[in-house]
Amino acid sequence: MNSKPLMTRSLFGVALALSLLLQLTPASYSSTPQKPDPKKFQHAIGRSTDAARILNLLAVAPDNGIPKEILDRAEAIGVFPKVEKDTVIFTQTTNGYGVISSRTEKGWTMPAFYRFGGGGYTNPFSNGESYALILLFLTKDSLKWFEKGGVVLADQKQAIEGPVGTLSEDQRQLLIDQPMLAYAYYNGKLSGKGFSSTFWKAFALNPDNNINTPVYGIKGREVLAGANVDTAKVLEGISVYQEALIKHYSR
Repeated sequence: MNSKPLMTRSLFGVALALSLLLQLTPASYSSTPQKPDPKKFQHAIGRSTDAARILNLLAVAPDNGIPKEILDRAEAIGVFPKVEKDTVIFTQTTNGYGVISSRTEKGWTMPAFYRFGGGGYTNPFSNGESYALILLFLTKDSLKWFEKGGVVLADQKQAIEGPVGTLSEDQRQLLIDQPMLAYAYYNGKLSGKGFSSTFWKAFALNPDNNINTPVYGIKGREVLAGANVDTAKVLEGISVYQEALIKHYSR
């Protein structure tokens, strides 16, 4: 029996396998994405830019803003630039899209994209108008609550209205163990009032990984944990929020 055809076929199979293997370079396995198309992520760039603009406006008028000693305590700061209220029949809901950055030894992380839904909010401003929501995470644990999303702010996981301007001693004592603070920003004014308890019971914060993953190659919780991000592949404009935090709120 002639074994040459069989051997030839075997060698051809090995050569084909090696060829395919050589085509699968290490770059093929890399979890870091190619730089995404900026046209597809203009909304993400807009969120970071709008959130940074609000931080810049707050920094201009510190006497009517968030007390510096609270900002110095913050482990993470989230800004949702445009929160909208919808009423369908008898149901009232709010929806917001924004960014969160956490503090690191070197400054602040790149912005992780998050979204929330809530209900039962008494709008302290004009009906039908949008406003911004600012969240301060004062402890590392409070930020970890949202690693996997779907977390409702209730019981011990609750935000309270934040003080504006100079802190009184009573306010300072009240905030010693407080994990989160919330502010509304509307028409150039900052306020911690207007959030009802029912709003926080219906409030759920989730990572917007439809943006985080293609933009960074990792999920939102990894961004906030300080994972390395290849800044060369991040779209121009995404880092604007991080830059505003470094400029105004570094310790």
